[in-house]
Amino acid sequence: MYQEVNNLRILREGLKEEPLTLKQRDDLIAALEKKSKLTFTQIKKLLGLGGTVQFNFEDPKRQELKGNTTSAILGKTEHFGEAWFKFDETKQDAIVMQLVKEENEAKLVRWLQDETGVDEQNAEAIANASLPEGYGSLCEKALARILPELKKEVITYDKAAKAAGFHHSQLNNNQEIPGITFPLERIDPETGEIKTFHLFHQLPYYGEVLQRHVGFGSGKPEDVPEKRYGKIANPTVHIGLNQVRLVVNALIKRYGHPSEIIVELARDLKQSREQRKEEQQRQADNQKRNARIRADIASALKISEERVSRDDIEKMILWEELSANVADRRCPYSGTQISMAMLLSDEVEIEHILPFSQTLDDSLNNKTVAMRQANRIKGNRTPWEARNDFATQGWKYEDMLARAEQMPKSKRYRFAEDGYQRWLKDDKGFLARALNDTRHLSRVAFEYLKLICPDTRVIPGRMTAMLRAKFGLNDVLGLHGEKNRNDHRHHAVDACVIGVTDQGLLQRFAKASASAREKQLNRLVESMPLPWDNYREHVQRAIENIQVSHKPDHGYEACFVDDTAYRPPHLDKFGKWRTRGIGGVKPNERDANATLVAITEANQSARHSCDEAGSPLPYKGYMGGDNYALEITRTDNGKWEGHVVTTFEAYQIVSSAGLKQLRHPTQGQNGMPLVMRLVAGDMIATGTNGKRVVFRVVKMRADRDQVTLVEIKEANHADRMNEKDASLIQLQDKSASSLFKIQARRVTISPIGELRDPGFKE
Repeated sequence: MYQEVNNLRILREGLKEEPLTLKQRDDLIAALEKKSKLTFTQIKKLLGLGGTVQFNFEDPKRQELKGNTTSAILGKTEHFGEAWFKFDETKQDAIVMQLVKEENEAKLVRWLQDETGVDEQNAEAIANASLPEGYGSLCEKALARILPELKKEVITYDKAAKAAGFHHSQLNNNQEIPGITFPLERIDPETGEIKTFHLFHQLPYYGEVLQRHVGFGSGKPEDVPEKRYGKIANPTVHIGLNQVRLVVNALIKRYGHPSEIIVELARDLKQSREQRKEEQQRQADNQKRNARIRADIASALKISEERVSRDDIEKMILWEELSANVADRRCPYSGTQISMAMLLSDEVEIEHILPFSQTLDDSLNNKTVAMRQANRIKGNRTPWEARNDFATQGWKYEDMLARAEQMPKSKRYRFAEDGYQRWLKDDKGFLARALNDTRHLSRVAFEYLKLICPDTRVIPGRMTAMLRAKFGLNDVLGLHGEKNRNDHRHHAVDACVIGVTDQGLLQRFAKASASAREKQLNRLVESMPLPWDNYREHVQRAIENIQVSHKPDHGYEACFVDDTAYRPPHLDKFGKWRTRGIGGVKPNERDANATLVAITEANQSARHSCDEAGSPLPYKGYMGGDNYALEITRTDNGKWEGHVVTTFEAYQIVSSAGLKQLRHPTQGQNGMPLVMRLVAGDMIATGTNGKRVVFRVVKMRADRDQVTLVEIKEANHADRMNEKDASLIQLQDKSASSLFKIQARRVTISPIGELRDPGFKE
């Protein structure tokens, strides 16, 4: 309650926010102690505020503040009545704990009578009272330290936590870390408990150190970590965190302990079903909105929808945000009414409300549409800073604020006198905000990395994209100024940006943006200075020498037949054996010889008849499914011979002879000496160091005993096969003899790109 009320702000004229006075705060807390909730209308009356005043929390979706529901219930006449509010906090806590923990009603009634003086009837009513369920956001020890600080003055939770002694400790870059260093005390962001944690030299299994995120652990020391500590139910998150551990620990082993970790902020690693549903709905709504806008613009300009630009769509979105009333959509600064025809002309421009050079905020929340003249007058300033120049044009600042009131709440405050300060919140400048924005970063991954490096921060993905373009790095992978997502190495290009994004670089980016704004250029940045001379050449050289690491799956478990069941083999009118259809007139007809599995039942001979030997004929067949591996063996005359082991065959081998026979280290299934066994995801190299090329196995063909290879850098190859650029994909089908000719050998690439090549052996 104190945290909520301390954050409450009164919205005054000019979009100014005013915190409650200490007396107002205490009066409101006293009222909330006796009520389960208070509406904002009731709060205004209590505090003696006018009905036209609004609160920052006030919204059509939220019209109240929650009170002390437990006190409201126990303070009812049939329970303790007014006597409840005369008990001190210690007494109240003792009563509530007794109500929560004591399961024997008779004992509870006697305790209430003895300790509180209520009669038997009231004690029984209290014992059966339905108290609210759930847990507080802080543990008892943390509350005991933070709550007094919240009560002293009207301050926010983070300041109270700091005053209570909870600080984010930072390591000195020169400090030695022998393994586990000093313990650090902090408040757990999820449970609110005070926890002492140690800094690890390497990341342990996440379930061991992030216990609240996992479940169903056995607790037995003899079990493997995943079973002993449990794991996160979301398989994507589980795999992702394990890969983070694998990569980070390999980097530490190779290069030493990090003094700083920078993570590009892209998307949540963990979302609930409801969150995913909301996100999908939001995206669907945006797509429908954009489709509607695109059609409207195409109709207005009499052009095809394909020619509608992204800027025009953004203009329309911002135009509609000016007001729900089309006739009242005006330039926020000048008040000039903006028609749709004006909007789509050069008279109207997209404008950053708070200067981009100061905020690096290129989101829609920081944009609006304005007349070109107003945009030029405002320049690289906040609306408040430009108010005097607006006034010389006859544009009143008060009128601008009134127009801003019609915009979304997340946007309107930026027009206020303290708009920039409120955007910064408690940061001292845009650099701190840009480097510490964790809104979209998974708490789990972020907290996990902090176990080895407290100085872990993030950079928003949109900033990476802007800097990559300004540095001219979109051409590194050769796609004419566009990010080449069909090459896995585009992630490494982003890393080249992230790795140099320190405060100095962001400062230079801000100055370049301000310079472009002063020169009245539409581009955010006219010329962005490189981090150092020859930076692009260094990035190009690094990218060309990268070996992309893939994780092969050596498991044999997969689908061994497809889903379609076929009729028994039969002769068609041309004398050919078929499994379905006559003469190939049906699309799912198959040659009987290709049928992998034939199903028979001994007791169905009367229905399906028998062969000449008296055995039941098959009545159903299935086509083969996936393939497990290509085994390359050496013949007696030294040649390579290949055989694809199907998944069905792998299951048969495992059930009869076990895994050791399936994965025999020196012998193939044909009994010949094994050269190598390739599964999907394995990598092979051809050529020598000077002309070495590394490929990845993407599939196998059992009918030809071949593997299909693609260069390890290639991404999205399966989605691009039918596109016009399919010729750019270097797919190669190779048999065992072909692999021998190009001196192929199986290689491995570590998670941090270290290539291990044993060399070609005949």
